[in-house]
Amino acid sequence: MDQPISKSSSNAIPGNTVPYLPTECLRCIFSFIEDDDIQTLHSILLLNRTWCKNTVPILWKKPFTLSPSIDLLSLDKIIPIYLSYLPEDFLDIPEMQNIKHCVYKRSTIFDYASFLKELDYKKLYEVISEWVFVNKIFEIKIDDIDIDMARLSFKESEGYIEDVQDLVDNKWGSHELDNSILGEQDDDDNSEDELVSPIEYNDGDFDDYDHDDYFEEEMDGSIGSWSDPEYYNDDIESIEIPFDNSTERKKLMITKKICLYLMNNCKNFEKLILDTRGWTRALSIASREYISLPCFPGATECLSKITEFVLNGEFDKAEIFNTMTTYCKNIRSLMVFDTYRSSPNSLANLISAQNGIEKFIWYSGGEDSSPVLWSLASQSESLVNVQLMKAYTRDYNAFEALATCKKLENLKISECQLTSLHLGMLANVNFPHLKSIEFNDINVYEDELDDEYDPPSLELASLIHNANTHLQEIKLNLELHYYPGIIETIANNCPNLITFSGNVNNDEQFTELIKLLTCCKKLENLIICGNYWNNLFPIDDMLPQIGHLIPESLKYLDLSKWTFSGESLNQFLINCKTKLKFMSWHCYFNSDEHKAAIDAYATEKGIKVQDFHTETHNRGYGWQRAVCHVTVYF
Repeated sequence: MDQPISKSSSNAIPGNTVPYLPTECLRCIFSFIEDDDIQTLHSILLLNRTWCKNTVPILWKKPFTLSPSIDLLSLDKIIPIYLSYLPEDFLDIPEMQNIKHCVYKRSTIFDYASFLKELDYKKLYEVISEWVFVNKIFEIKIDDIDIDMARLSFKESEGYIEDVQDLVDNKWGSHELDNSILGEQDDDDNSEDELVSPIEYNDGDFDDYDHDDYFEEEMDGSIGSWSDPEYYNDDIESIEIPFDNSTERKKLMITKKICLYLMNNCKNFEKLILDTRGWTRALSIASREYISLPCFPGATECLSKITEFVLNGEFDKAEIFNTMTTYCKNIRSLMVFDTYRSSPNSLANLISAQNGIEKFIWYSGGEDSSPVLWSLASQSESLVNVQLMKAYTRDYNAFEALATCKKLENLKISECQLTSLHLGMLANVNFPHLKSIEFNDINVYEDELDDEYDPPSLELASLIHNANTHLQEIKLNLELHYYPGIIETIANNCPNLITFSGNVNNDEQFTELIKLLTCCKKLENLIICGNYWNNLFPIDDMLPQIGHLIPESLKYLDLSKWTFSGESLNQFLINCKTKLKFMSWHCYFNSDEHKAAIDAYATEKGIKVQDFHTETHNRGYGWQRAVCHVTVYF
């Protein structure tokens, strides 16, 4: 870049100016900029026409799937621009009269909406809701001053586009704007951002989803609580909802109209998130006709190339699954979080229609999930990540389909009421690439039911034994007394283990844990947790000896299921050779002695305590002692 231009080259370039970088080079450079770094991207597009042409598609590619740090108030400035593309007949209907005064009036150089590749419907709805609230769109106007104030509030949003518009009109006015600069995009623009195999989704796996949201939604008073059997027996679609004249309906009308425009003008959608999690039950039901984007006109072409799809909400999803089956063939990441009326057969058909699903997450709505599990056999050559939540199966053989997925790297099964008959299909299977196993079962069984419970203890041990050295992460949120010897099995077969999480709550399991710490010298994360924060396991006498065994590689130590004194903690830290980055535990009364032990440890290791946080629990039921949950960041 800094080399001088040769004489022959300078003669060919008027004014000895360095030529523009090719578009391919610019795209490569811009790929190192985070998509949510709005300030940097906005500065770049003001440089010249070529940089502007290559930056605008990045800025408008996924405004509704950006980092949570991008607040709604910033995003709602783009709503007037989106509204400017809508037909006049929509803006003329009585409910939308106030919107006409807020639509962006100037014609734009770019069709900004056409650059959209990723859409989170719920985020779009929230942005529109914020825009409606801030600008009092559906409030009764007392006089014309209110309208003038609404216009004034959009001055900043217009400025965003006018920065580019003014540069073209004035600064670049002496240059002809030909098609190669600001015209239609070249055919190769469609391959502008080659999609990497989807690995993460902000709310993609169960750890990122707060499952409490499924149970905290506002209930209709006539139905009762979630625990009321009548809640499940009533026909949810027959609930009468006063929705016609509500503000929610008007906001959904705007959202739907924008989505209809997108379905007919965006040809390269890559990611679609339809998620009403957190909405009231009534709103989720009533919104079905507004949120069913895959069934909208134009969706056949717009969504035919999507590679990531997320669907969640309290409505029947069969129509969406059936419609997508006809034109979606290349989904790589499929996540379905169902809270009501699962459509397992329709979902199974959608899965079978794909050419290579790599990540599948299924939170069942309560119906038999056997058809869904059987359909996974159709993706046996591509599936890498499988997570099943509440996927009850009446067909014990359904897990046989999962056994065919030899490329599996991550397997998570949570609250699926597994028995030895279910997991028996996986007991003798060797998954040569399996790196992570997670099994969760929050059910606490009564003593009189122990004889009836058939836990897959031998089958799980066999699965771990077969995967052996490949396993790097094992999480077992189980009642481990139903799985005797499972920790020892891990210790004997998984020397490359990096993360272990388990509910260690008795002396026998503690002995097995000591062996695991002795054998697994690459351990970085140790988590001792349980289903509930109470019923803590006191380990004052045993904790110090663990300190000698903690591998130097360990950085994250969560002992939330355990409680111990400050003196015991101090001795443990004296014996501990590693420099921890995080530690957590429970203790009774105050934590002053524990704080002193932590400070002494930090001083001895030459590290700094960034945060020492305590949270007190009231145990209730006559308990007189307070319980503190302590978290420490170094």
